[in-house]
Amino acid sequence: MSTPRTDVDEWVLASAAEVARNVARHGVPITWSEAAERLRRTVELLSGPVFAVDDGGTFTPLPQQEIPRWQETGFAESVACAAVHYAGQPYYPENPQSSRVELAVPWDTATALVHLLSALLVARLTGPTPSCNQEQVEAAQLLNRLSADVAFEFSRDDDALMGDEEKVGERVYLLMQSCDVWQALDLLGNGREALRLAGVTDMEILDLTLWEASCWLFGPYEQAS
Repeated sequence: MSTPRTDVDEWVLASAAEVARNVARHGVPITWSEAAERLRRTVELLSGPVFAVDDGGTFTPLPQQEIPRWQETGFAESVACAAVHYAGQPYYPENPQSSRVELAVPWDTATALVHLLSALLVARLTGPTPSCNQEQVEAAQLLNRLSADVAFEFSRDDDALMGDEEKVGERVYLLMQSCDVWQALDLLGNGREALRLAGVTDMEILDLTLWEASCWLFGPYEQAS
């Protein structure tokens, strides 16, 4: 039997209502007790030792984070997000621009975002007036993060990748941070004219991708309004 931890208990008591509220606003039934149990189980899962495995099959323990993940800002929301995803529904953060929660984004939409960001960088750097300012640096960093998300999923040796447990809203998905998706939409929206002038992408595909990604970030009803 595990020893009770006062710090965890206090955090669970302070965070369970937030989890329950965020799950319930997506129409997924949950009680305060169920939310608290999800939080406790998540902490237990993350509190165990983490190992790296080399090519020879040797397990090497990795150093633990100085600040546990469950103490990071926004972690309770990530628990709520996981509960909504587990119910097969998309999760819509209340503050998508700053939220670091990992959203389910359909494969085709995620890969289209990566392709369009790459095209935008090409257009910016090779256009009539090429520029390499802070915005381009941030766009390159974002492209690197989103490309890594896609590459990680491609590298998974998972026969169940197409299974029901990997679907949200009946779509096979991968996870991308909300703030990254928001930034991608912002960059592509502001770079629409540069993409058009460069002729590196079809404008209808751009508009469709922006609409699709926005629906998974804000929700279809927010988009309609």
